[in-house]
Amino acid sequence: MPASDPLDRERRRLAGLFDIAPSRVLYALCALGVADRVPEDGIGADALADALGVHRERLTRLVRAAETLDVLRVDDGRMVRLTPAGTLLRSDRPGSLRAEFSDNALFTAWGPFAQTIADGRPAYELAHGTAIFDSLGDDREALRTFHEHMRMRAHQLYRPLVPALLRHSGPRVLDLGGGTGGLSELLLAGDDRLRVTLTDLPDVVDLVPGDLPRRYPGRFRAEPGDMRTFVPDGHDTYVLGSILHDWPDDVAAGILARCAEAVRRTSAQSTVVLLERVLDDDRPDPRRMDDMWMMAMTGGRERTRAEWAELAADAGLVLRAVESGGELSAVVLGPEG
Repeated sequence: MPASDPLDRERRRLAGLFDIAPSRVLYALCALGVADRVPEDGIGADALADALGVHRERLTRLVRAAETLDVLRVDDGRMVRLTPAGTLLRSDRPGSLRAEFSDNALFTAWGPFAQTIADGRPAYELAHGTAIFDSLGDDREALRTFHEHMRMRAHQLYRPLVPALLRHSGPRVLDLGGGTGGLSELLLAGDDRLRVTLTDLPDVVDLVPGDLPRRYPGRFRAEPGDMRTFVPDGHDTYVLGSILHDWPDDVAAGILARCAEAVRRTSAQSTVVLLERVLDDDRPDPRRMDDMWMMAMTGGRERTRAEWAELAADAGLVLRAVESGGELSAVVLGPEG
């Protein structure tokens, strides 16, 4: 019996990693809104196609492929049902992935990624001719959808960090680049003594839900601003949730420098808290793939503890503590001296 190829398993593993079909199946399901049309007790495959206004046979093939991803199930009577994972593709589900998976621009942006490695320009810009945040600003509905998704992700990503964040927060908190208030909401619910001011670009602030100030009267307000040019003083804690990983070191250090200036104008006791990934530099870290996402989409990066400390020092701040909470960590910075 001939000896088996010792590299055969690795060959098949790498071929599986290269297969784009699974991600495209999820994209099609989300772009068409398939999960939204599947009731709890299921729906016939043909009825589902008719409800979506698509070709019956091709949709059935898509559904059967989706079965292999464990998001749909088809029983002997051709009734289509959602699996627990499939419910995350519904638009009305907390923590929904539909908006993210149906964004075709994110997929097509990866085409010129090798050129990004060669010359540094983000693949998104190379593919679409504009920076990702500029493209959002040009499309009001895309901006709304993006920040709706970011709000849901904020609740998921930041909730494990709330205890650490509250320990390092004074009563006056500035949520810099706070989007539509997902992080602000967690802070307000977590400690009655906090007063939170959210700042972001004017078009984003316009999308902050009106019920937030009504639910927390006198404790929450949203103000337009651009942290790349100015950070207001008068706050005990300056929080940046998943902001600096969007930017290369020079821009990120500039934002931190504006924060340092605001701290110096306010009080030596004020702190800056970053909610970011802190990569492991001693062993392979799966979050290095997040670093590739940032390089490709925005030109930003994920950073190790040493890199966060160096970035802080460039801005005139010192790293005082890192507290892990799931995927992200609270990186606590303070003024020098």
